[in-house]
Amino acid sequence: MRSRTTVIVLCLAVFGAALAFLLLTGHTGLRLSADAEASAVPMAAVLASTAAGLLLVRLVPPRLPEAEPEPAEHRPALVRQAWGLAAIAVVFAAAGLALGGHWLLYSAGKLVLFIGVALLVVRIWRVPGLLRRARAGVPGRWRLLGPVPALAAWAYLLYYSPLAGAADLSGYAAYSREYLIAAALLTFVTASVTEEIFFRILLQTRLEALLGRWAGVLTASLLFAAMHLSRVADSPDAATLATIVVWNGGFGLLAGYLWSRHRSVWGVIALHGAVNSLTLLPLLAG
Repeated sequence: MRSRTTVIVLCLAVFGAALAFLLLTGHTGLRLSADAEASAVPMAAVLASTAAGLLLVRLVPPRLPEAEPEPAEHRPALVRQAWGLAAIAVVFAAAGLALGGHWLLYSAGKLVLFIGVALLVVRIWRVPGLLRRARAGVPGRWRLLGPVPALAAWAYLLYYSPLAGAADLSGYAAYSREYLIAAALLTFVTASVTEEIFFRILLQTRLEALLGRWAGVLTASLLFAAMHLSRVADSPDAATLATIVVWNGGFGLLAGYLWSRHRSVWGVIALHGAVNSLTLLPLLAG
């Protein structure tokens, strides 16, 4: 119990320090995308959308049955799986930081590490029925419908509300619609699907089984944020690092809590798909 509390406190301290730095240094507009063409989004929209999403994940529905605990005999294999998956996340983050934003190499590396090597790890140290037990406490109707209010409120506040302001898409004018659609489809596969399978379904589920809900969610969120350290190679300053923690870590927190409470595969993939596509929707739709 003490170790769980320590993990929670340390993770919250990282989030708090990053947010305080951005506020104190006047960085109230955050570039949410690594795209050089992307415009900044007001921090108020980022914080309000994340807070509303977390609140609605908690309230819809108000109560859910407790998840079935993992049998004690599974713990040694769970520990090995968790360490192996966390090591994959760290290796990818370090490679991204060293190599910078080589998009195709970055995308291919995700498929190899987050799917290929990760599935090898969970097959070497098997824990039978882990995902089934993790999802057993959530009725099917809530896995299907539970994420909807949170997704709708989050998307509105972040992209369409007065807090968000008007998005500047002029930086993308040089790209054809066909190119943007192809890039969006590749991003959906390598980010929305691949990252959610790895960080939420594989990694976070095991961290929760070992550390409890909030320690697992927070740890997975910061490892998810670390995956975006390639942005530091392109813009090596403290504000970029703090933005990664606040934005990418905060997004990971929302996706992680949604997965923890609703165990909705479609929900986390839809959330991630939205963050990678809603801004560009006017251009994609033509």
